[in-house]
Amino acid sequence: MNRLKINTLLCLLCISAPTWAMKSDTKQPIYIDSDSQQVDMPNNIVTFIGNVKLRQGTIDIRANKVVVTRPNTKSQQQTIMAYGQPATFHQVMDDGKPLDGEALKMRYETATERLKMTGKAELNQDGSNIKGNIITYNIRDQRLVAESGNQERVTTVILPSQLNNNKK
Repeated sequence: MNRLKINTLLCLLCISAPTWAMKSDTKQPIYIDSDSQQVDMPNNIVTFIGNVKLRQGTIDIRANKVVVTRPNTKSQQQTIMAYGQPATFHQVMDDGKPLDGEALKMRYETATERLKMTGKAELNQDGSNIKGNIITYNIRDQRLVAESGNQERVTTVILPSQLNNNKK
């Protein structure tokens, strides 16, 4: 495959970036490093394999494998899948607070701004955390749903200092 075609496809993939973090992050270029990559041009799929590091502004995703799928038609949406043992992400929110998460699988849908973390999912911010089998976060609406599975329960830890700060 021609190197120019690969570079062109990667540039196109980076244009519609995820909005997981600060608003300014989406205006930043995406950098993806991996041990190898595979490009399926007819289906607009790029797979990054081995020690994958995706960075965009304050976003930092680490995974064993990342699959980016671009739409073939206007009715489809771009998705970014990250897989790991676990896959992790770090971001800085608009209020300056870091948010860290991990799961065996993460799916981000750019059109709906929806992040779904599956398998030993966990979110941490300021010492508080949420653990569950599935955590779904709608970024646009700032709504989160955590679900359990296999007779497990969702666990949430909230620090007393955060409760007191919210009362002010």
